[in-house]
Amino acid sequence: MTPHTIRMHARDNVAIVANDGGLPAGTVLPDGLTLRDHVPQGHKVALVDVPADGPVWRYGVVIGYASQAIAAGCWVHER
Repeated sequence: MTPHTIRMHARDNVAIVANDGGLPAGTVLPDGLTLRDHVPQGHKVALVDVPADGPVWRYGVVIGYASQAIAAGCWVHER
């Protein structure tokens, strides 16, 4: 299965997983990033390390701040 993600803007540090059923941990994305977590379909994955309190960028704008450090390849939870 080819992994598909959607990155809306070059500034974004997250992308949306578009594969039906999501993608399992260990999946290698086309850019070489390996997923550390299972990421459900329609959910965000960190494309780079995001420090605690660091901005989360989507659509080229800040949509929130990380409550804890998020490693590249991890599922970005909204809680």
